[in-house]
Amino acid sequence: MVANMFLIHSLDLLSHISLLLAHPTDHAHFTREAALARAEFHAEYVTPNGRLASDTQAAYALAISLSILHPAQLPRAGARLAELVRKNAFRIGTGFAATPFLCDALAATGHLQVAYAALLETGCPSWLYPVTMGATTVWERWDSMLPDGSVNPGEMTSFNHYAFGAVAKFLYERVAGLRRVEPGWTRCCVQPAVGAEFTSAAVEHVTPRGVVACKWRTERVGGGGSGGEEGTEVMDLSVTVPYGTTVEVVMPMVEGERRETVVGPGTWSFQTRFRRDYEWPVLPLKAKS
Repeated sequence: MVANMFLIHSLDLLSHISLLLAHPTDHAHFTREAALARAEFHAEYVTPNGRLASDTQAAYALAISLSILHPAQLPRAGARLAELVRKNAFRIGTGFAATPFLCDALAATGHLQVAYAALLETGCPSWLYPVTMGATTVWERWDSMLPDGSVNPGEMTSFNHYAFGAVAKFLYERVAGLRRVEPGWTRCCVQPAVGAEFTSAAVEHVTPRGVVACKWRTERVGGGGSGGEEGTEVMDLSVTVPYGTTVEVVMPMVEGERRETVVGPGTWSFQTRFRRDYEWPVLPLKAKS
């Protein structure tokens, strides 16, 4: 099932690449092959409402992130993924192939706070469990070191292994909010995904044209709440844009609205007021006895 999802993803990429390279025959061929592979996948593994034959975190994370499902199926798939993560007490249930996609699949289907709950979980297996054990690098397996401080006696116990650390992309693009929109970083988007109890983040990236960076910080509005200010916060955000680059800045506002501004080269400062219109913490779902 996983192999077929990556086959479809590869065919989609080849279709897009051949279009960019102006190879119409190849584009038509790979587009047709991708459509056939996707249809066969749906016939074998997907219900019309978006449930998957493999009812796992990995299957849903990949199917959502690799655009395997039809748009109408995404809400049901996202809801089931969130349910599985909550049932597992926010502990990660994916391997090397799907872990990079888990949090973003949740966020993309409207379950950002569940993604943050998984990101901040400290019980094993989780990204922060190794941190609680003093790790300064990513391990090959979640429990390369056991809670008592001893090294796991099994195989695959490298203490410097990238794969599970692939959540970094989610940190850059969602928590800090910096995302590439076009190749070469000529167009970018800054859109912090405010959630959990995060009150600040900063990120920078060296592009072919120079450093693009953003940082943001929030602070609660004081006072008794007159003028509709109760529960609101102020976000201060700064963006640095190199020559030859444009950045779309998207900031949250009160009542779920958002403010969008497009800026060019320079250093820019923004401020907005918003309200955290979500419940935190997200609670796990208890298993039925």
